Amino acid sequence: MHHGLYIKNFLRSLRATFAELPSYEGKDTHVQDTPWCAACHSRPVKGLLCCARCRTAWYCNRSCQKAHYKEHQDICLCLSKDQEHVEKLAIPLRSLRRDDDDSDDEPENVFEMQVGAFGQQEVTLPYMNSLRSLVTSFVVAAHEADIKQVWETTLAHALELQRLDAIGPQDIRCMTPFMLLNLNRDDDAFDFMRHWMKIDDHNFDVQTTLMIRYAAVQKGQWIYPRKTNSRFLDIFQECPDANDQNVPLGFLLALLAIKCRLLATYDVTCKSIDLAFATTGGKLIQEVQSEVTKMLFNETLMNIESQREQVERLVIMIHRNNPIMLPALLNPEPLVAKQYTWQGNSDGASEVFFLIFHCARCLIRVPGVRAMLEKRFGKCPSYEL
Repeated sequence: MHHGLYIKNFLRSLRATFAELPSYEGKDTHVQDTPWCAACHSRPVKGLLCCARCRTAWYCNRSCQKAHYKEHQDICLCLSKDQEHVEKLAIPLRSLRRDDDDSDDEPENVFEMQVGAFGQQEVTLPYMNSLRSLVTSFVVAAHEADIKQVWETTLAHALELQRLDAIGPQDIRCMTPFMLLNLNRDDDAFDFMRHWMKIDDHNFDVQTTLMIRYAAVQKGQWIYPRKTNSRFLDIFQECPDANDQNVPLGFLLALLAIKCRLLATYDVTCKSIDLAFATTGGKLIQEVQSEVTKMLFNETLMNIESQREQVERLVIMIHRNNPIMLPALLNPEPLVAKQYTWQGNSDGASEVFFLIFHCARCLIRVPGVRAMLEKRFGKCPSYEL
């Protein structure tokens, strides 16, 4: 039998076997594609009731909603308050007449005329601060719900904030790759980070160019340059000047999550293949085993050794940038027992306190990541705060 045809038929016959073996496809399967009941995690045939106040939780019936309300009420009330405040502050900005404008010109809609420059004007700062607070509340709700629709709403608000203010704020920029990773949009997360790593956003000409470009983008549109299968690329080749001093720690962590997902997909699939071959036996099986692996992975995209080297380099850079970060992923209790406020700079424990909430699940949910970190730092590492 021709090897190619044999492999094709053999792969088809293994599907049932693979279903029973360890599997991982580089995606976070904890995030639900469709809503389920926040109280009992069921999806009744008759449908679900959505919380009318915040629209981030669903229930089978009033009984389930009542049972879950104590757990849900804080974020629900906070979200509804933030949403009302954002809308209230938006109303005058849609028809704004400048204090120094004595002409008879029509008032301007700032959301049409000042896109990209909201962070540079005093009149729009209250709105931007309120929208920033809303994004933060949505992140909390999305983590609680673990539902795709809530993450998509969270991302939409974060991207709109960054469309309105082309060069800030830094904390939302650091959150954005993790929102994309929770939606399993690894290519977009990579493209987003590469965009910011390639430019100097402190340069006035760069800022002006960004504002002009963002002004031409409609609300809800993706702003950043895209490249197919970019997650396989080497960020150090794409951005040769990148180092632990000029790349935000949040970006390094998100890049590590992307690369670990690739490695986990490869390693888990290879393990499944090995187990499947071990159960079938046969000389011909052993001869085509490597060919099966090659068919499952595009070697022009997935240079496995290069990916492992990138993971190692990222781990070194993260630990050099902030030696608390990776040990805290394994042993977060000493960190979360204290209250820190991050001011957007590289500041030891406060930076880790901010980032761990966003990155921990994206990393620890990847098969093999915990074992990799434990091998390097121990199962319950200590660190100085």
